[in-house]
Amino acid sequence: QSLEQKDNPLRFNNFATNLRELGRIMLDDLSLESSIKQCGWYVPFLNEKKRETITRAQRVKYAVQAGLPDAFVLNVLRVDVARVTEKYTKLIERLSAYTHINATTFGTKKSAEHKLVNDALATFVLVLKTIDNCRSRVESKVEMRAREALTDELFEHTVNELDEIATHHIVQGAELEVLKLKLMNWETIIFSATGSVDCELQYGSDGDYERGDGVRHDANYPLKCKLVADISTPLDLEVEDLRVDNSS
Repeated sequence: QSLEQKDNPLRFNNFATNLRELGRIMLDDLSLESSIKQCGWYVPFLNEKKRETITRAQRVKYAVQAGLPDAFVLNVLRVDVARVTEKYTKLIERLSAYTHINATTFGTKKSAEHKLVNDALATFVLVLKTIDNCRSRVESKVEMRAREALTDELFEHTVNELDEIATHHIVQGAELEVLKLKLMNWETIIFSATGSVDCELQYGSDGDYERGDGVRHDANYPLKCKLVADISTPLDLEVEDLRVDNSS
């Protein structure tokens, strides 16, 4: 709306002020100061008054990667957070200059205004896309580990829901269908997962079966669970709250 005020020589100044403040509000919401300070990558920064303060770059970094280790983000996920934070901080510096009205910032020419607006909005979009990109790449990278963790859990532990409906059961395999990142903060990373378990159900004892009085048959049941890891080792997943739906 500010930019639509064609006869107002302060239209770009108003645009710059509001966009800068929108960025501050957005990052305050996505990057709590207390959470940033708990991250393994956090290095205290002292302002001109020698007071520890959270920088804008640190807020962008947390919004993108939370507490994930820098090496994992750069080398495994291939997400260049430094480039994004640099572009964003430079943008805010440019926008801040236009909040102070003087001879150089008053009545911006339309050609310069058009370029600045495009650059500003493109940088905002870049930050938001990088946040989404980082999370989608996390999901992609842990998918194989999640499948392995789920299969190991089913093979190594009794599945109560299968014990309820048969004398014995043997897990033959598991399928991971949907993996979704639910939480990523300074401490923990949590995924929700849905899939299914392939199994053989036996009714009657082994002796019953050998005598022809027992039954064995293959079955498949849906399951859901959480996969949890320490943020410093995001690929070391553990299965929690595993539930198999035996209602069918």
